[in-house]
Amino acid sequence: MNIRKVVYWSVDEMGKLVVFSLLFLASLSSASTVEKKFTKEGGSVTLDLRPAPSDPITIIQWKFKDSILAEWLKDVLPLTHNRDNIKLDIISGRLVMEKITNAEEGAYSVEINNNEQKVTYIVLVIRDVPKPVIWFSPASCSHESDECIMTCEGDTTGAEPVTYRWKTGDGEWIESGKVMPITKKEHGHVKNLFCKMNNPVSEEVSEPLPNILSKKEEPVGSPTGVIVGIIGVLLVVAAGIGCFWAWKNDKFPCVNRSTI
Repeated sequence: MNIRKVVYWSVDEMGKLVVFSLLFLASLSSASTVEKKFTKEGGSVTLDLRPAPSDPITIIQWKFKDSILAEWLKDVLPLTHNRDNIKLDIISGRLVMEKITNAEEGAYSVEINNNEQKVTYIVLVIRDVPKPVIWFSPASCSHESDECIMTCEGDTTGAEPVTYRWKTGDGEWIESGKVMPITKKEHGHVKNLFCKMNNPVSEEVSEPLPNILSKKEEPVGSPTGVIVGIIGVLLVVAAGIGCFWAWKNDKFPCVNRSTI
């Protein structure tokens, strides 16, 4: 008797679990997705219908936040919109915005044939990334160090999201963070170092930076050596001229003239 009761409760709980799972899956399928669209000020953005409707479009209504941005009703309402920088394709439902300003950042949604589409676009206006500069740390980092830290620096205010890539010598670009360690064992042979900043609207590469960990090459013909060499040659020439003058005038002959 008790066993039968336990079995009944188990079946009931399983039924509840199945119903809950079905409701959860249904809520996921009906939930809208959010997609970010990045542009820079003065740029353009294209917003498509996702998924594309299977039936012919007869009603379109695009909204910016809670306000109607553009709408069209076949044979009833001609295409109308409240911005001069937008274009609406009544065949595909696609909305194109040009010469965007910061004031046009925000959420964009659309209803097609009185059905709200699942995708909501978030338009974000960001800046170009700056040209980066590489800094070494700590301050004691030198060619005698075994390891140093590189930082890809630049003012990225308003340019996020930013990704960073690094290249050592003629190698491939490697995606990494803003900071990258280098060691003499692994990178001591590399001549130049580079970092790159990317965001959805721009890309910039640093100037090549000589590798601080690379072995210093002995200079070929240093300025001091060249100067000493020149002075030596001049002294030899001067001595030769002086000796010739002395010999010619029998003042201080370097070689006995009678022997010539």
